[in-house]
Amino acid sequence: MNHSPKLYIHSQSIQLEYACSGNGEKTLICFHGFGQNLMVFNDLSSGLVDHQVVSVNLFYHGKSVRQGGSKYLLQEEWKNIFAGFLNHLNIDRFSVLGYSLGGRYTSSTLNSFENRIDHCLFIAPDGIVKRSSYEFATFPLGSEQLFGFFMRNPKPFFVFLTLLEKTKLFNQWTIDFSRAQLQDKDQRMRVYHSWITLRKFRMRQAQLIERINAGNFRTTVIFGKYDKIIQPERHFYFLNQIPQAKVIILDTGHTKLLNESFVEVSNALNS
Repeated sequence: MNHSPKLYIHSQSIQLEYACSGNGEKTLICFHGFGQNLMVFNDLSSGLVDHQVVSVNLFYHGKSVRQGGSKYLLQEEWKNIFAGFLNHLNIDRFSVLGYSLGGRYTSSTLNSFENRIDHCLFIAPDGIVKRSSYEFATFPLGSEQLFGFFMRNPKPFFVFLTLLEKTKLFNQWTIDFSRAQLQDKDQRMRVYHSWITLRKFRMRQAQLIERINAGNFRTTVIFGKYDKIIQPERHFYFLNQIPQAKVIILDTGHTKLLNESFVEVSNALNS
């Protein structure tokens, strides 16, 4: 089983780091969440005898790089990058999985390559329902600059968190999580670049619903019952609009959800 990372060089300014495991004839391409890396899928291939698992580092994670060009990653750019990636690995048909922030990559991949997809799996996907903290931080008129200032100057940022805590506009778990995760400078800048770059990198919910209902692929959506970041109850309208999709809600929160979903992923792909 090979987990050694490799590079797909798309251009002088764009590259994707990826790793392959398993020897199955089918392919599952996986996108991790923020702050993780491709290694989080190391154990997935053991339950997928018919699949090769290709795990990809998101931009600003590991050695996946996107420099220069436009500020925002757009659908057409990703289509060109991913088409080259598929050609590089000689992949025709595939299934695709995205966890949390990786859900944006998954839905964008679905948007451009739906006729080549066998199964689409969303695990607590970001980008389907708008989040107030994300929309505020990445709003281009003022808030984006303020967000960048805070990520570069952590002391006033943590004071700002305390003020937000008093307003009770955001749940306490999110504020505590932010304090814990943003102590490190590299992590803060990864937040900034990832959030800003992906601001427009999402499908409209109505468009995603249409794609799923009209597509010839299967869809599985997994949430954590106690997830405070990607809350399942905020997605009930979306889920009610895709009756053919398999929906699974596990008794866990956001952090442990990915690992606890591996059995369900294996069951979905092996059925």
